[in-house]
Amino acid sequence: MGSSRFFIILGLIFIGAVVGGEKIFSHLPLDPTIFKPKMGMATSGNITVGSEDSVIPLERQGGVWVVNVEFNDLHDAKLIVDTGATFTTISEDLAFDVGIQSDPRNPHINLYTAGGNVKAAMGIAPRVRVGHAGRENVRVVIHTIPSLPEGIDGLLGLSFFDRFIVQLDHSQRKLHLTPKSSKL
Repeated sequence: MGSSRFFIILGLIFIGAVVGGEKIFSHLPLDPTIFKPKMGMATSGNITVGSEDSVIPLERQGGVWVVNVEFNDLHDAKLIVDTGATFTTISEDLAFDVGIQSDPRNPHINLYTAGGNVKAAMGIAPRVRVGHAGRENVRVVIHTIPSLPEGIDGLLGLSFFDRFIVQLDHSQRKLHLTPKSSKL
């Protein structure tokens, strides 16, 4: 792809995110490989270069553990640590702020929650970092979960954690993440 085509596509993506990308992108013949994740539906991308063992402070809020999460190297959010959630789930507001849109190949998923069945958008977060632990192309559900404590933007689930050994140290209020070796 020539550099001028790259900048045109990059400009269109930016304009689409600002103006209402879904309407604009539905009429443009963009190269679908731009949106193709490295892995299949159930897994997310590789651990980022420079990821290392990380000890992250936990905050207790409303009976749950919360961590600070960085999206795309520019936006911080607070997510509930939920090792039982298949996917990381982020609010629609956070997805908009970070520029994450629904994945055109797998735009929706049916969630079976305690509150009933919910249809939600699926997207891909290019970069997610918790402490020194990072992942690329993380599958996320874009859905605002009702009744979350104020200031919480969603759940950090297995689509982030599945490439790490996860240890929650309740007494020290710390989350330990160790990248799994390729042999595990």
